[in-house]
Amino acid sequence: MSLVSNPALNLRTDNPREPWRESEARPVEWRRTPALVRAVALAGFCLLIAVAFGRVDLVLLGVPFALGTALLLRGRPVQTPKASLELAEDICAEGATAEAALTVTNPEDTPITTLVTAAADPWIDLHTGKGDFAERIPPATARRMAIAGDAKRWGGHTLGPVHIRSLACGGLIETTQEILEPKRIWVLPVPDWFESAETLPFADGVAGVHRSRRHGDSGELAEVRLYQPGDRLRRIDWRTSARSQDLYVNATLSERDTDVTLILDLQVEAGESGGIGGTASAADLTVRAAGAVAAHYAIQGDRVGCIEFGARARRMKPGTGRRHNLSLLRWLAAVEIPADALPPSVEMLRRQLPGNRGLHVVFTPLLGERAVALVASLARAGRPVLCVDTLPGHVAPPSRTYWTPAAERLWRLARENTVMELREMGVAVEAWTGAATLDNVLAELSRRRYR
Repeated sequence: MSLVSNPALNLRTDNPREPWRESEARPVEWRRTPALVRAVALAGFCLLIAVAFGRVDLVLLGVPFALGTALLLRGRPVQTPKASLELAEDICAEGATAEAALTVTNPEDTPITTLVTAAADPWIDLHTGKGDFAERIPPATARRMAIAGDAKRWGGHTLGPVHIRSLACGGLIETTQEILEPKRIWVLPVPDWFESAETLPFADGVAGVHRSRRHGDSGELAEVRLYQPGDRLRRIDWRTSARSQDLYVNATLSERDTDVTLILDLQVEAGESGGIGGTASAADLTVRAAGAVAAHYAIQGDRVGCIEFGARARRMKPGTGRRHNLSLLRWLAAVEIPADALPPSVEMLRRQLPGNRGLHVVFTPLLGERAVALVASLARAGRPVLCVDTLPGHVAPPSRTYWTPAAERLWRLARENTVMELREMGVAVEAWTGAATLDNVLAELSRRRYR
């Protein structure tokens, strides 16, 4: 029996359902308004009563309504206005202006009045085109209207939807409501200012700014040794050579780049975000701190990559330069913390990490056992680990009972104990406070490297 003639393949299900289909948008068309209905009804009623009862005064009362309606409808439009919503730029920074342009084109020879109702994401504070406003559009012209607002927080936000309705012929006819779909705009995080003068351990790249153990052309002296064929003459130490009667040269350490891997703990959120000018949540501190560290090292020539330790487990390939820094900020703007997500795997993340010859910076609020286990496993593997604490200082559990303050003190003591245990394992743990936050811990890592 062939598969085509098999009767089992033609059986119907017990509960057959038609496949779900998206509802098509209704076309925009002209329709009468209640004003037109009232004008026609009043004129017809006056004429009918005048004929029935011989009242000439009612004819004089109804004729102006009939003539006015006829004159207004003489230039009745046929084509509906065309509207479009376009973003000025699909990327902006926190605190900057997110702007979209609404263009309404009137193809007829009759002027129209367009009523616009604009909305936006809660994190975009509209200041231009907010709420309801009207614009008169002359015949055969197009009017460009701005819808703009201040972007208060990083992430993917929307400008729109925009509801449009046009009236013509003195308000006697109107178009059906047209809804323009919202446009997504990516708001990039504004990183905190971060600058570090400390070199990184395991600088084994080609060329960079970090001190390496390998000899090469640099300004840091490694040793003074006897001259060998091939040494440059400008490296000769003439004072030592004059005292010893032999040629000695100054050997220097080379400066190289390194790999910096940023690991973002996105398991839980702590605190409420107030945007660019308000209080910061744990996710805000994590994203902005990671953006600051990434910008510092990517611009100076190091290879910077990012990995999410969360449900999505996204990964950004290492790169360097200003263009890669912009890509990193765009990657950070897409960070999300799902409400009910599967816990991440420490072993799977460790397999995604590059070799042991780079710096691993973990941004975590230290609120979960898996984050602590991740930091501890990296330290046991011999990797240089820097743990940045991103728990905001104002975060506290809600007061529910009389024992809430005591429970909070116990929780903070347990958290301090966890930090001390990580430091005993050789992990540098430092709370994020902005510029020069990591100088001391980076210097300690470098000293451990060159002992």
